Amino acid sequence: MKCQFCDHLKTRVLDSRPGKDNNHIRRRRQCPECDGRFTTFERLEENLALVVKRDGRVEPFDRNKILAGLRRSCTKLPIAEDHLTKIAGLIENRIQESRRRKLRSHVLGDWVAAALQEIHPTAYIRYSMVHRQIQDLQDLQKLLDEELP
Repeated sequence: MKCQFCDHLKTRVLDSRPGKDNNHIRRRRQCPECDGRFTTFERLEENLALVVKRDGRVEPFDRNKILAGLRRSCTKLPIAEDHLTKIAGLIENRIQESRRRKLRSHVLGDWVAAALQEIHPTAYIRYSMVHRQIQDLQDLQKLLDEELP
């Protein structure tokens, strides 16, 4: 690996350990030229499922879209960014465990909504209004009556 300080092309690994979630490896490296030390993180690039959208389009799963939806739903709520990142990771794990090659977008939306329902009712309502395409007050009232205790 190239040194980030002097651009020397070979570095030595001093220490390797799995990350907290076992989805990445943290490596401590040292450059033999400049003795600079730095940390790298290696993560397996996984080919996750393809997402079938409502209109029939197919696109690769994008973790950033899940995070963006979570962030919009949790705007101005006391929910830490780390918590949202953890939820996105759980969604990814669930996709891997399902072993499906294609997933419908509404299935992913249901998983995200279920995770939000556990952490904050307002975030859940915000997300569900978009996910279920709620257009009027009657549909919103139905959601509130059915889903919230």
